Amino acid sequence: MNKRILSKIELKERKKDYLSSLHEQLSSLSARISVILVHPKYQGNIGAIARLMKNNGLTDLRIVGGPQIENEAIYRAMNGKEILETATHYDSFEEAAKGFTVIAGTSSSPTYSDRKFLRLPTTPQEFWKTNLQGNKKIALAFGREDDGLRNTEIELCNAFMYIPANPEYPVYNLSHAVSIILYEMLNQLPESSPNIAETISEENFNLLMENAFELLDFINYPGYKRVNAEVMIKKIASRSNLTESEFYKIMGVLRYLKYHVQDSAEKERDQVPPEH
Repeated sequence: MNKRILSKIELKERKKDYLSSLHEQLSSLSARISVILVHPKYQGNIGAIARLMKNNGLTDLRIVGGPQIENEAIYRAMNGKEILETATHYDSFEEAAKGFTVIAGTSSSPTYSDRKFLRLPTTPQEFWKTNLQGNKKIALAFGREDDGLRNTEIELCNAFMYIPANPEYPVYNLSHAVSIILYEMLNQLPESSPNIAETISEENFNLLMENAFELLDFINYPGYKRVNAEVMIKKIASRSNLTESEFYKIMGVLRYLKYHVQDSAEKERDQVPPEH
């Protein structure tokens, strides 16, 4: 009983540490990563992007041109409403992008010619692997819904992102593109995984395998199949990334099975009539 209570306490502490660490990392990102929307047209997209920024811990939204914020954008923003309220509006992309170390443009039609190096494609995953760590100030620039960033705006960028898509229809909705890029950002954080449960120790894993193999003896599993069966069981268990909690539950099941197999065998022996 005490072990189970301690396990719950430890799990609660791990969850607390995980959330605290993730919050600290997101606060750090918020101080150096901004989203720039260049002449966005639709209120729904603007609001959805504010919500996405809230989801991913970012706060600095910069809007170049575009419409005044209306009720539809506020409605779509949900808990990201404050990001819309504090968004900064600019007359030009050049003004909005001042002060950043990395200005990353996006497009659905990159070139694969090294002569046009400004449009050489980098996936969001590759971009964040290169740029997330350190103290670089990063601007994520998203162009118009109908024709993206203009060439004069791309010339101000020193990085370029392209989201892989079906060549027959490679154009993502603006807010969907933002969603993919911010997801890849969050996914690169060391503390992005919420898997805080303690994985099974080597000692307990070996004990689990011993009990599983022992059950094969109890059911008189054919000897010529034994080696392959043990290898299969061990491989499946290894791939499962079992936790300590799961180990104890499975051990309980194995003990229950062994008890009933033994009990059934004893009853069968008791029912055999004695020889005269």
